[in-house]
Amino acid sequence: MLKFYTPDRKGKIEPYSYRSRARLVGKCIDNIGQALNNDIVVLGRIHTEKDVESLRNNNIRYIHDICDNKWPMLEKLWSNTNEHAIAITTTCFKLKELIESKTNKPVFVIPDPTERDEEPVKFEPNPARLNAVYYGSAGNLKQIDWSNIDLKNINLQIISNEGPIKWSFKIQGEIVRQSDIVLLPVNNDHEMTMYKGHNRPVDALRQGRLVITNAKIPSWLLLQRFIWCGDINEGIKWAINNPKEVKQKVEEGQRFVKNNFTPEITTKKWEKIYNVCDTWNS
Repeated sequence: MLKFYTPDRKGKIEPYSYRSRARLVGKCIDNIGQALNNDIVVLGRIHTEKDVESLRNNNIRYIHDICDNKWPMLEKLWSNTNEHAIAITTTCFKLKELIESKTNKPVFVIPDPTERDEEPVKFEPNPARLNAVYYGSAGNLKQIDWSNIDLKNINLQIISNEGPIKWSFKIQGEIVRQSDIVLLPVNNDHEMTMYKGHNRPVDALRQGRLVITNAKIPSWLLLQRFIWCGDINEGIKWAINNPKEVKQKVEEGQRFVKNNFTPEITTKKWEKIYNVCDTWNS
């Protein structure tokens, strides 16, 4: 059986990767001792060398799931984990390329599934005062230069795990519903940016809102028929002047998400990889 290792966070917020890449798609264990000899365990970001040692000592095979470019911080741990993994999974093809440059293990891409239900597309803005929301980790938020974005006619609410509005799944959903657009500026020059998955723009599409971003992230550019990728100020102007096209864009995006990124589709991809790996020796 494929089992996802999700250790007890003891009250801390559970990482997005554990919700989307474990709980939505398979059976989870919170103790490495719950793995059986004929299982294949998926190790996510939160694991230790002792976890790897325990699996090896008990001849239990495992897959290493890598969701971000954390090599500068976790190189020692990841090198050890990758050495003994039967395979590696990741979120996007750009990150797959990076992983393949650092290990000779087989690497499979499994995109993040959406964790939200589909909601109606809505875009009926007041051009004099547009309601917008930004959501992302505090690390992502700190990288943003807001000075180049014209916000004088925009009521912007900002959500992150450190505030100003403290993130929760419920809070993000509520504020997106109150918003006309989702603004997701990024720092394209940061070493981690190019390796990001698509979960943030997919979240907005799922809730029926247009994303306006300057991102050059490859996994986001795969969605550029459904979101605005380019100059953010121009994107805001375009949206205000083209409400019918905004709705069409988002509706097409919702169909794309439904056909590619639901938990059911992602679960089948995990099952396919399990069936492949189960034929291999450790």
